[in-house]
Amino acid sequence: DAIAISQSQGPKAGGGADGSMLLFPTIEPNFEANNGIDDSVNNLIPFMQKHNTISAADLVQFAGAVALSNCPGAPRLEFLAGRPNTTIPAVEGLIPEPQDSVTKILQRFEDAGNFSPFEVVSLLASHSIARADKVDETIDAAPFDSTPFTFDTQVFLEVLLKGTGFPGTANNTGEVASPLPLGSGTDTGEMRLQSDFALARDSRTA
Repeated sequence: DAIAISQSQGPKAGGGADGSMLLFPTIEPNFEANNGIDDSVNNLIPFMQKHNTISAADLVQFAGAVALSNCPGAPRLEFLAGRPNTTIPAVEGLIPEPQDSVTKILQRFEDAGNFSPFEVVSLLASHSIARADKVDETIDAAPFDSTPFTFDTQVFLEVLLKGTGFPGTANNTGEVASPLPLGSGTDTGEMRLQSDFALARDSRTA
C-alpha cells in the first residue's frame, strides 16, 4: 500500500499509505506485483466494513504494525492515526518485483520517498518474517530464511551463502538457487529471491 506513490508521476499515480488496496479490492490485488496479497485484503475488508469510523488507510498501517510487533524479536512500532482514504486506486508498476535490477529498485524507492540505498536494505529486514506463495506456485509459504517466525538478521547472513538448489521447481521468474532448499517435515525449504541475491552483492547496497 505505502510504496504506491510517485514524485515523478504525481498524485494521479497513487497516495501511498492511503488504503487503496482495501478500497479497490478488484483492482490493486490483481496487479501482477501484488499476487498473493488477496488473503490479507480479504481478511481486513470485513473489519473495515464493521468499523467504518476507522479509515482504510489507518487500518492497513495498524494491521501491519500489530502483525510485526507480534513476531518474537520484533520492535513495538508506534502507530499514528489520521490518514484519509483515497478516492482513486494506484497505478500499476510502482511495486518493485524480485526480477527487477538493483538500479530499478533503488530508483523506485528514491522516486517514492527519497529512500537511500541504506534505507532500502533496512526495509529488507521484513524478509526475515516473510514467506512466498506465488513465486513458485507448486509450493506454499516458502520462507526467505531459516527462522521465518522470528524477526532477526538471519536473512542477511543466509542471502550471502552459496545457492545449492530450489525448494520447489527451478526456472521461476524472480528466484535464484537457495542455500537451504530442503525443508523439514511439513516445512517448505528456503526460497531466495533474485532481488535479495543481487542487493547483497551490489556495491551500493552490500
